Amino acid sequence: MSEAVDRVSRRNRSRLALFALAAGDLIALLCALMLSLYLRYDDLSLSALYHQRLQNQWLCVALSLCIYPIVFYAFHLYRYAWRFASLEMVWGVVSANTVGLCGLIAIQNLVHGCTFAHSVFIIFWMLSIVFVGGVRILLRMASLSASYGKNAVHLLSKDTRPKRVVILGGGSSGVRVLNALLDDFTGYDVLGILDDSPEKDGIYIRKVRVLGKLSLLHRMLEEHSVDEVLIALPGASGSTIREYVMACRKKKVPFKIIPGICDVLNGKSPVKIEEISVEDLLRRPPVRINLDSIGECITNARVMVTGAGGSIGSELCRQIIAMNPATLILLGHGENSIHQIHQELSRSYPDKADKLRMVIASVSDDVRMDQVFKTYSPQVVFHAAAHKHVPIMESNLLEAVQNNVIGTSVVAECCGHYGARKMVLISTDKAVVPSSVMGATKWLCEEVVRSMGPQYPNTDYVAVRFGNVLGSRGSVVPIFHAAIMRKGPVCVTHPEMTRFFMSIPEAVQLVLQAGASGSSGELFVLDMGEPVRIVDLACDMIRLCGYEPNVDIPIVYTGMRPGEKLHEALTTSAEIMQPAPCEGFFSVLRPQYFTGEEVGEAIRRMRKMINNGDTVEMRDLLQDIVPGFATSLLNEVAVIPEAS
Repeated sequence: MSEAVDRVSRRNRSRLALFALAAGDLIALLCALMLSLYLRYDDLSLSALYHQRLQNQWLCVALSLCIYPIVFYAFHLYRYAWRFASLEMVWGVVSANTVGLCGLIAIQNLVHGCTFAHSVFIIFWMLSIVFVGGVRILLRMASLSASYGKNAVHLLSKDTRPKRVVILGGGSSGVRVLNALLDDFTGYDVLGILDDSPEKDGIYIRKVRVLGKLSLLHRMLEEHSVDEVLIALPGASGSTIREYVMACRKKKVPFKIIPGICDVLNGKSPVKIEEISVEDLLRRPPVRINLDSIGECITNARVMVTGAGGSIGSELCRQIIAMNPATLILLGHGENSIHQIHQELSRSYPDKADKLRMVIASVSDDVRMDQVFKTYSPQVVFHAAAHKHVPIMESNLLEAVQNNVIGTSVVAECCGHYGARKMVLISTDKAVVPSSVMGATKWLCEEVVRSMGPQYPNTDYVAVRFGNVLGSRGSVVPIFHAAIMRKGPVCVTHPEMTRFFMSIPEAVQLVLQAGASGSSGELFVLDMGEPVRIVDLACDMIRLCGYEPNVDIPIVYTGMRPGEKLHEALTTSAEIMQPAPCEGFFSVLRPQYFTGEEVGEAIRRMRKMINNGDTVEMRDLLQDIVPGFATSLLNEVAVIPEAS
């Protein structure tokens, strides 16, 4: 009964907030109209202005003010969360006010047969955009200030330096690339063009200078003056292409070979680039840290890795064993994967094989996990165990909650109860305004871990948020590679789908760094650069394997799967990314949505629903308590409840 009352109360608050915003819009529009008239007829007093210009137009003004909210609703201006209002709303505000202005003019002609002066409409249109947009900006800043105080100003967008690029090749192919960068793309600063033709040395192509020969690239890379290299060299020999590709790889500078131009990468040339490397696909220099700086956290400590047989868990174990822990506990539910990583570590570190312990257990089994913690008393716990496959979890909701949420709660409780120094949770960017069951459960995992800090002050609870991990067991890289080896087709879900990518070593370094420097309640993310289109990743892999996309290897689009989003984000607009102790990482400042008691109550309700097999009730619960999950399922902009 109380749950139903709470749900009705939340709906009533949402309706009240919508009406309040609509009322604010009407006030803003009325102020804009009065100001536009005053600016146009500044020789009249306010009283004269009303009697001469507005009194006879009151009917059409009233009708127009009734139409504007309807137009705003049609343009989805009331579906945006106040606290997430941002520049993406500008186009909607401009379009809606333009349509509303057309309605005002039409009503004036129909009702009175005449309109205001044209200059009034121009001024009113501009002011209405500023005032209506300003209402949303003020609401956002007020909401954020309530949560963060003066830190709210950090949410303002920061200017970023344009990407410095150099084009190899001053022929027709290079000119096409230059035209595309200058006409169709922003965020690029073309430093110049390199070409071996003596007649082109020093000339300008669309105000971009040919700097010199191709060999000049080596010096530019040494001076760290280039962020990306675009290779447009039709007919060049394989050795020439290989030289500059290898120079870019050596300096960890991203490069692109222009589609349809370089014969060496379309399978027709006997010379091919070296075997594909995952780091070649990142489109940015990989983030690296000094692992010696975090050894103090691991050395001579009892360390447990849950999900130790997975891609991330097994790489964690490889890095940890090298730091000489007192004991390394390999915990997982699959006996084969645990056996494999145990055998690998025993072969690689025979002198440390006696420090390894294999434990087969489900992290959601309270009794079993209590036995494990009681037996081994781990001091540092890396919690990598989770169900991660998005489409599969859509049809296995109860198991996703059981393993991810309940499992995290059990591990976190055991860490606090048995005095572990540190617990590090591995989360995902899919927890940001989640559209999937997996993402919703991982968002709850972050809240569960954070809620444990006040209960167990002697244990530091830290979370890390991943993008897609290239080369992991569930990533697209092995899938694409297998498709390329059988000559295609390479299957991509959607041509515009993007993701943030990181390598397995980067992911593990993030986890270890969080374990060494993080304090209770902190959340870390890696600086993963700009999101990458999945189809671009597929094209990169095809070319790096020596073929040409859609010439030698076809690319087909299969459609989005259940729970998937076109674009992921590392943080919500309500979260502030701040510099972390280690370069290349960020600490995320988040609002507080729930108290520890509320999280505990949610866990108890979930356990009961799992025991009763209440899938429908569980989905309703997730939609009620996970911000954005309900509306994102309808492909709408998420409205996040106010943080407490």
